[in-house]
Amino acid sequence: MTFIEVEDEIRACLNTIDMTADTADPKIRDMLMVQINNLDAATNTLVDELNALNKKQEQLRELLK
Repeated sequence: MTFIEVEDEIRACLNTIDMTADTADPKIRDMLMVQINNLDAATNTLVDELNALNKKQEQLRELLK
């Protein structure tokens, strides 16, 4: 799987968890929402890191020209 496919899969799972949380007991819903937020933040960090690495790779390519 490519990174984009993995990101899409993670986001789809988060959406499923979110829909499940809507019908859960309030205590469970709150716990699920915390986990959703944590996983979403981690996914955003991975995307940011990939973007930074891609930028650095492009800079290195320019240096090698």
